[in-house]
Amino acid sequence: MLKEVYGDSEKAVGKNLSSANLIWRNCLFNNKNKAKASLEAAMKEIKALSSNKPSIVSELFPLSGTFNYRVIARTGQLSPHAFGIAIDLARNNRDYWQWASKKEGEARIKSYPKEIVEAFENNNFIWGGKWSHFDVLHFEYRPEIIFKARYFSSGVKKIGWYTQALKENKEAMGYIEKIDNVLK
Repeated sequence: MLKEVYGDSEKAVGKNLSSANLIWRNCLFNNKNKAKASLEAAMKEIKALSSNKPSIVSELFPLSGTFNYRVIARTGQLSPHAFGIAIDLARNNRDYWQWASKKEGEARIKSYPKEIVEAFENNNFIWGGKWSHFDVLHFEYRPEIIFKARYFSSGVKKIGWYTQALKENKEAMGYIEKIDNVLK
């Protein structure tokens, strides 16, 4: 699905990349599907928070990366970074499941500023700190996952997972159709 939305080759993805303004610096991010605009919106929220809590900035920079056309180690699967829809913030040796013990990782996740996570999640990013193979510094733009999670967490009576979703939104329904086709 990511190939269909963001580009099916490095060259195709590259055509969709543009410079995202992260307030304190710029980086390449995919401009399709509102990914770049969502990253910029998340960073604006974080900048506003940092005026009251300056320590937040140290969790952001130096950035560990955005666009990098590569596969996920030992999987052969393209990384979300390959599509220009993922960002790795400032690195800490306790941020990744292969760099830290479970105990160290759990302590890092608990201490990570929830304001950063909320700002990204408010803008349709998922956080790698919520994965069993945790990746605390990693955020990826996945509006289809956030959309589905919000739907399932609400008290709406479900018939199809997309029932009462934004049926009038052609873009949303296009993603719903793609997800349903993959799930068949």
